[in-house]
Amino acid sequence: MEKKPVNVRLIGKKGNSYQLQFPNLDIPVNMDETVYHRMLHSKEYEFGHSPTKTKRPSYSA
Repeated sequence: MEKKPVNVRLIGKKGNSYQLQFPNLDIPVNMDETVYHRMLHSKEYEFGHSPTKTKRPSYSA
């Protein structure tokens, strides 16, 4: 039986760590840049797109 890749979603980046959402977890997981890049190039993980937040124009002076 072939293993299916785990669907992971990038939520955002805070400082030097990346926040990823895994299936069946309610809270995001923080990981450093090295682990994040290893996961990106691994066949064990499949990255999906997170809903993008629309930037609204700023009307401040």
